[in-house]
Amino acid sequence: MIGSDGRLVQTAVIGSRNSGRAIILPTDADELTRWRRRHPAYTYWCGTQLGGCGNELSDRLYRDKVCHFAHRPHTSCHRTATGAASADHLFIKDDLAAWAGRNRLKGRATSRDLGTGPGDAVDFRVGEARQHVRFQFSKLAHAEWQQARQRLSSDAATLDWVFGPGTAQPETMEELYDEYGYLLRFRFETHGAVRRIRLRAEDPRRSTDWVPLDACAMTPAGLRVPGAEPRRRAGPGPTAETGARRAAAPVRRSREEQVLALKEALVSAAGFRTRPTWEALARSAGSDLLGLSVPDRVGLLAAVDQACGREGSPLLSALIRTGESDPPPYVGDVAAAVGCGTPATAAVLRRWCQREADRAFAVYGVPSRTAPPRLALTLDGQLAAQQSTEPAQRQTIVHVKGGPVRQPTARPKPGDLARAPGDAEIGHALRGARQRRGPRPRYAAALMALAEEALTRLPEPQRTELVVEMTATRRWLDSRPDTPAQKPKKSRRAMRIAAAKKTEAVKQSARVEKTQQRQQGKKAKNPLQGARPLPGVDDARPEKKPK
Repeated sequence: MIGSDGRLVQTAVIGSRNSGRAIILPTDADELTRWRRRHPAYTYWCGTQLGGCGNELSDRLYRDKVCHFAHRPHTSCHRTATGAASADHLFIKDDLAAWAGRNRLKGRATSRDLGTGPGDAVDFRVGEARQHVRFQFSKLAHAEWQQARQRLSSDAATLDWVFGPGTAQPETMEELYDEYGYLLRFRFETHGAVRRIRLRAEDPRRSTDWVPLDACAMTPAGLRVPGAEPRRRAGPGPTAETGARRAAAPVRRSREEQVLALKEALVSAAGFRTRPTWEALARSAGSDLLGLSVPDRVGLLAAVDQACGREGSPLLSALIRTGESDPPPYVGDVAAAVGCGTPATAAVLRRWCQREADRAFAVYGVPSRTAPPRLALTLDGQLAAQQSTEPAQRQTIVHVKGGPVRQPTARPKPGDLARAPGDAEIGHALRGARQRRGPRPRYAAALMALAEEALTRLPEPQRTELVVEMTATRRWLDSRPDTPAQKPKKSRRAMRIAAAKKTEAVKQSARVEKTQQRQQGKKAKNPLQGARPLPGVDDARPEKKPK
């Protein structure tokens, strides 16, 4: 079944509609077969703790595409999150319960709905010590986070906030860096039919290694991650140590040290899919960068990106934004300095930087993926016409008497297109097919055939993104008047009936043809045989003489 947002249903709960025991269905047919043999009595449900309808699901095994869960016929469900990550808030509750038991902590984990679903956050409370850890799954505005933090701190001795990928606002990160010196992060790794949490502490200049929950400890000062230097105080607000650090004059570093620190800060921001302001970079890479003039900033950023422009890597300077989320004008000067061209207008710079930011998120994100191509700039600073993702038509040279004659070949088939975009690039090719000019539906339909095959080979994050692009492309094709009309799909019963009718018609035609051949093979009868002769006919014949 495809979810309401176009994604395959990969998660369910075991046992009942209100169960909190989650499972990720194996996508491979052989793995699912082994899973069925090990757990023949399991029943699967679109659980209410997943935001589902509560109805029973069936596990569908396929050899030619991804295995997934499906609802029973005539079932209505409006569940939005259906991918492997949609049950992470249930998996973390299991991990926390096991971790608390091993460490003899009287703690309890509870999932929270903050407006977008039951898995927006998970709270872990240790009752006796009045310690509180919140795991943030959904993105929270900075003002909302401040209000929630003040409310939760009022009845907790210690409060730790652990953020998932892309859930912390830049302002929130800056405030936590200033107060504690680091930011706690979490992510999940898939192990068979479940997912396990990993944590680390992100320092403004470096990050610790990802570690399992068992490597962490609940201390009197709160949650402790190995490798992180604790620097906290009892309540919100800057510590005396932080105030002293702010009051101290910044230490001037060498240019090489500034470039290295700035690059590390930008790479860290790209890894967490955030676009920092220059002020946030100064807090992460060193306060001596805060008072730099615009020419000095351009020089440092150009030094960071000097190899990126030649090698095709994403320009990290494109991540920088202003308070209004627009790129600063001097980023265009950095692009020109590294040989990528000079954007002519603010709109061109905004779109160009957004593409470079997407490329940086793809390269430095966890997990990494194939980056989309860079947007080329013309000599006058405009965006170059988007290159078609369709391969150019090849020409065949036929050698005949009198010289070679060029003959254009037929339009590439889907099998030929498979050699142009790889599995990871098909999503970008579909997006480009919807945007390019000219006769697009035929090429987009060919890419859709390739995408169906790629779904069986891609891992979960890329597969989910590809399904979204396929859904958008399918809607786009249906809305275009120049899309070739497709015959409505028949049900299996209708197809069997049609095949039986066709077979019977063939047999009937064969019987008629055989009858005609049999009749043609017989000797034609004399129409006068058995009739009496006409008068005078036999009189003309000579009589036979008796022997």
